[in-house]
Amino acid sequence: MMVPAKSQDDLPRRKAGWALRLPWFGPAVVTLSMLALLALLFWRLQAHNLSQQQQELDRSLVTARDGISTRLAADESFLGMLADQATAGALLSSEFHRLTASYVSDHPHITAVYYTRPDHTILWASTTGQDDQGDTPLIHLSEHSAAFQRSTELKSSVYSQSHIELVGHQCFDLYVPVFNRNKLLGTFVVAYSSRSLIRSILDRAILQGYQTELLGENDQRIYRMPSVASVDPRLKGTITLTRPDNGMSLRLTKYDTPFWDSGTVVLATISFALVSGMGLGLWALNRQIVERARAERALHIANTDLENRVSERTHALTESNDKLAREMVERQEAEVRARQHMDHLAQIGRVSTMGEMAAGLAHELHQPLAAITSYAKGCLRILNESSPDFDRVRYAVTHMDEQSTRAADIIDRLRTFLTPDSLQKSPQDLRSLIEESAGFVEPDRKRLGIDLVIDVSDQTPPVLVDRVQIQQILVNLIKNAFESLQASDVGERAVTIQAMPTGKYEVEVHVRDTGPGCKPKDLSRVFEPFVSTKNGSMGMGLSISRTIIEAHEGRLWATAHDGRGMTFSFTIATDNHEKHENT
Repeated sequence: MMVPAKSQDDLPRRKAGWALRLPWFGPAVVTLSMLALLALLFWRLQAHNLSQQQQELDRSLVTARDGISTRLAADESFLGMLADQATAGALLSSEFHRLTASYVSDHPHITAVYYTRPDHTILWASTTGQDDQGDTPLIHLSEHSAAFQRSTELKSSVYSQSHIELVGHQCFDLYVPVFNRNKLLGTFVVAYSSRSLIRSILDRAILQGYQTELLGENDQRIYRMPSVASVDPRLKGTITLTRPDNGMSLRLTKYDTPFWDSGTVVLATISFALVSGMGLGLWALNRQIVERARAERALHIANTDLENRVSERTHALTESNDKLAREMVERQEAEVRARQHMDHLAQIGRVSTMGEMAAGLAHELHQPLAAITSYAKGCLRILNESSPDFDRVRYAVTHMDEQSTRAADIIDRLRTFLTPDSLQKSPQDLRSLIEESAGFVEPDRKRLGIDLVIDVSDQTPPVLVDRVQIQQILVNLIKNAFESLQASDVGERAVTIQAMPTGKYEVEVHVRDTGPGCKPKDLSRVFEPFVSTKNGSMGMGLSISRTIIEAHEGRLWATAHDGRGMTFSFTIATDNHEKHENT
């Protein structure tokens, strides 16, 4: 066996790689890399710990702000109740003292509650240390005068700026004027202690974990809780209080919790010691590997000759394998192209489906959102009256809640247009379905002066439908009939909804109007998507309605009359049909 001689080109490479052949070089690189990674890991842990504490600080700020705002909002509601009684003339001195004394004792952040005359003299007072101070003038500080003036001008509750009370503590006040037909009867005043506000409202966990400060305008310190430990200046946050709306804010500074405590130091020491020991073990192992490599090098030279002979014999087999590999690659590429083509077709289908769902959502949500807007405007008109009728407001808000629930149900049900098997069918009384749907459009009917007649046969059995989707069809057909009548200036303005069984397992529903009707050329296209004879309409309502009826295994069609008007009809299965199929 012949050993090939080393060429002159090998000498520079051998000289250049001398360091790599040293037994300690590899273990040293690995050890230093591991130590660097450990240092980076501990640095990242410290940064992560700081980030978590910052997130906890942000959550504590929001919690503290919400707690203060909620408590002050409750106080405003309490004064509002007193103001309502005072306006009605039902608030007497005894009742005032009974209510306010109990409230002040249960809320330590309140130092006093006053009821003043229009000239700012105290008529009644409840404080933490004394009772009625009638005919005593309220302290005429500039802030009190300004707050009285602002509350009287705005005719609403007003918070004063922070000021120093007689005992030297920082406080602020809430002023709630009492008016009767634009006549000022008096003002309720609540005096708050800034110190007690912090101590009594904030959670114990916040007070123990953070240095707490109450700030005024321009970050002027109003009150700071006594510190229980040193603080970490990196973990400091300030949040503006929405109540009171006088420029006050809350600042929290985290008490120092050092990352490098005794446990972390011990862990770091053990980790670095283990890495150093691993480096020594690698050095010893590498020495043995170098010795073995020298023995294996001689064996490698002997094997080289054998490998050359084997390579000659396997050359032919390699060529055959290469040819087979090329054929496999070509086949795989063809499969990939076919799969990409199918994925593209699937994507086109998804885009088309999403387009239909988006158009349907925009069309179907227009009706409940329009109703919500109408009721909201009605509420505003009622509330702007001198003596609001809250029963009418409650009626309107109730219907707004029903319409918003209906809009949410529409969103949950729209996906059933593409997957009919997911319909949530249940037995429903058809008369109640029609009457409830008519109630949704009752404001439009009154506004347009249209007569709506409901004629449901007493022999009509329960139907097996998805209640929300059938209501959408009825509302859509009724609204279309109203819009047709709105375009007509003469003749009877009436819409008739008729339902009757056509057999044991099917019911027909007809919605007929007395409007101008439909041209024959348009009648054949009324159910096509994006086709409409009305200005500003998307032309999706009838198309979606037909999709829903077909998902219910029914039919939807339109009939134009010779005289005036037209009728939209659809069929739905009864509950007996489902029972018959199950048997």
